[in-house]
Amino acid sequence: MPPNETVLYRIEAPAQTHDRLVAELSELGTLGIEERPDGELRAYFRIDGASSRQILALGDPARRIRVEGPLRVPEVDWEVAWRDGLAPRRVGPLWIRPSWCASLGEPEIRIDPQRAFGTGEHPSTRLALARLLAELRDGDRVLDVGTGTGILAIGALRMGAGSAVAIDPDPDACENARENVRENAGAAAGSIRLLRGTLAAIDPEAQFDLAVANLLFSRLEPWLDRVLGHARRAAVLSGYLRSEASRLATAVARSGWRIRETTEEVSAYAADGSEYWCACVAIPEL
Repeated sequence: MPPNETVLYRIEAPAQTHDRLVAELSELGTLGIEERPDGELRAYFRIDGASSRQILALGDPARRIRVEGPLRVPEVDWEVAWRDGLAPRRVGPLWIRPSWCASLGEPEIRIDPQRAFGTGEHPSTRLALARLLAELRDGDRVLDVGTGTGILAIGALRMGAGSAVAIDPDPDACENARENVRENAGAAAGSIRLLRGTLAAIDPEAQFDLAVANLLFSRLEPWLDRVLGHARRAAVLSGYLRSEASRLATAVARSGWRIRETTEEVSAYAADGSEYWCACVAIPEL
């Protein structure tokens, strides 16, 4: 197949697993995800994007998840396709607006995604941003781990943070975040430093007033000690499911911290309330 060709993966899975799969496919760099009337998910990728092995590995017979692909599909202008489904959204006091939409109010930030994930459309992003803004104090120094579009760091600066360091291992995410930082340069008074990589790229002694990590639990767990170690006052942790909450609480306690409060949002794919996305605020034990 030509290196820039779009390919399709067809995913059959129980409805309660769809939201988690959407998050995992987004982290792998999907161009778009379609939910069919019969419940099938169709995820589109560039053939030179995430490896087929990683995508097919999402299949899990024990959870009745079957992945088929890659299948060749006609070329689609995904930037145009994403625009059709995005609109301004308010999280707490802050509006998040794509630049091609009219403003609905202030304060606002403008986030133009290369993909829809990281725009406030996913519950984990909304939960993380709401908790971060509730914890924020004027002049705070913020660490944003797994920054994606940069929405959390930019939002913090817009609402009074003094500075932020935002880090992500994905080069496409870092480029998208740079574009969004430039787009909001006049609205956010603080400064932001963007880094490509993992927390290993940050001085282990570096300290921030707040740390935020919007990551799937499997990606957060190996770095949890480092995330908490960089935070003086509190850490906002998001991207995990209610079914993973007890494991997260145990890991947080091992680091000498405790979870002060948790907020939840039901998965869009589990209308029966069988699964929730969660965000928590962790603080040091006294």
